[in-house]
Amino acid sequence: MVAAVIRWCLDNRFLVMLVAFASIGAGYYSLIHIPVDAIPDIGEKQVIVFADWAGRSPQDVEDQVTYPLTVSLQGTPGVKSIRSMSGFGFSMVFVIFRDETDYYWARSRVLERMGTARLPTGVLPVLGPDATALGQVFWYTLEPQGVAPTDQRQVLDKLRSLQDWYVRYQLQGVEGVSEVAAIGGFVKQYQIDVSPEKLRAHRVKLPEVYEAVRRSNLDVGAKAVEKNGYEFFVRGVGFIKSVTDLENIVIREEGGTPIFIKSVAQVTPGPEFRRGALDKAGHEAVGGGVVMRYGENPRLVIDRLKEKIAQIEPGLRIQLDDGRQVPVRIVSFYDRTVIINETMATLREALTEELIVVALVVLIFLLHVRSSLTILPTLPLSVALSFLVMYAVGVDINIMALAGIAIAIGDVSDMGILMTENIYRRLADEPLRPRRDVIREAAIEVGRPMVTAVSNTILSFIPVFALASAEGKMFKPLAYTKTFAIAASIVLALTVVPVMCDYLLRPGTWSRRRALGMGIASGFAAAIATRLGLHWGLELAGSYAGLPTAIGVGLRTSYLARLRPPGLAGFDRAQGNWLRPDAGTLMAAAEDDISRRRT
Repeated sequence: MVAAVIRWCLDNRFLVMLVAFASIGAGYYSLIHIPVDAIPDIGEKQVIVFADWAGRSPQDVEDQVTYPLTVSLQGTPGVKSIRSMSGFGFSMVFVIFRDETDYYWARSRVLERMGTARLPTGVLPVLGPDATALGQVFWYTLEPQGVAPTDQRQVLDKLRSLQDWYVRYQLQGVEGVSEVAAIGGFVKQYQIDVSPEKLRAHRVKLPEVYEAVRRSNLDVGAKAVEKNGYEFFVRGVGFIKSVTDLENIVIREEGGTPIFIKSVAQVTPGPEFRRGALDKAGHEAVGGGVVMRYGENPRLVIDRLKEKIAQIEPGLRIQLDDGRQVPVRIVSFYDRTVIINETMATLREALTEELIVVALVVLIFLLHVRSSLTILPTLPLSVALSFLVMYAVGVDINIMALAGIAIAIGDVSDMGILMTENIYRRLADEPLRPRRDVIREAAIEVGRPMVTAVSNTILSFIPVFALASAEGKMFKPLAYTKTFAIAASIVLALTVVPVMCDYLLRPGTWSRRRALGMGIASGFAAAIATRLGLHWGLELAGSYAGLPTAIGVGLRTSYLARLRPPGLAGFDRAQGNWLRPDAGTLMAAAEDDISRRRT
């Protein structure tokens, strides 16, 4: 199999190079479309059930809401465990599913089982957002312009109304957003403070007040009335829009005299009872948190959010008590893209440094520029192929995934070095035979052992792939990407490297001027690279720090670059050219080679 692959690649060199260039493009496309996050999502697949029962104690909520819900959800397919929590006026049930369960299938099963629970009247359980523990990707505050931070407490109710009735719905419509939760400020209410003395005087019971308000806050419709060829729709307008509307609600009539709400109570606008607040730099603020939908790309979701904010922000206004209209800005105070970009920048810098170091090591130890050029392309190609496979199998980009690629860089270069060194040696030992035959045999000679060695390396990661739960979600991305990079390196060593050797490892004719120019250019480049490497990597201070070392490396490289190219017999000082071996030299070399093989 290995021999057949190598033969086909050498016979179809143009196709191999075309596929190699296409792999770079496919790898870049995969890179920009793979979901990117700072760390792996190690959270469990859970579905949250929330039930609100206002005013009830935690014990009552536990007995009459949480327990019936938990019992009804037991036996749901794929459930691993069920946890619950009861608080003052609310209940939360966490249904944990096995990792192999489809997330939205699990939500539909929970929704089915919720209907079997027998709960108190008025308690309606709902599902939580379709998100994980890492779903909170963006937090923001609403900040009015022209209002000092110390005076913003006077407009917290207006900011909260703007958040609840406009900003929230606009951001919740962004693709990839599961929920926008409001926090801080005061929720505006119309509060009816009844007077026990007035209730007793008018012989009005408290339930009568409840029922009167409920019946009045309603629009009703009737049929249409035709008059002069036109239809007039009959409507009963009853929605409450002001304090006066509430005060004029009729509870009942007694002796032809109506009893209004204002007769037994005082109606005032006020804030809803709250148990928390949002603090920013020591001042209370109003804001919201955006929860990303399960499986979405955090970076793309946040980019869409920022585009939407830029669209709606010019139209945000609130009216102050003095009648002035002031603009409101949406200011983020937690943005996941900052963490993502910093994490990716750190790993990108580490990968770049590793690629440069590996390239320098290859150049220094091989001491042959063209041989090094057959190896260096395998480094970016292996990374591109790794991203391509990650996109195909659904492995997200995070710090652990990129760490796997960084760890595998050294192994990636080893495959190309082994292949190139063997081909170079065989070409030097057998100058009479056809070059392509020698390259094919040399590649096949080391190809099979390389495949065996890489297979052993890949098999050593089986214990990592066997990890489950949080440990598996944390370390599997590293194992996957390291395996992809090593597998890509062996594929490139068997396909691209022999073709590159066939193109580059050819005998040539160098003039004295060309050899001198190549030596000077190589030495100058090596000196600059060494100087920058010492200054950047070791952070040496001073203008001349590391300069002697750089000059020494440049001179050594210049001398080595002027050595005769491979496959040439010697240098003709009269003509100024490197000479190819003549027929007699080639025949003598062939006889020596045959006698050595016989021996």
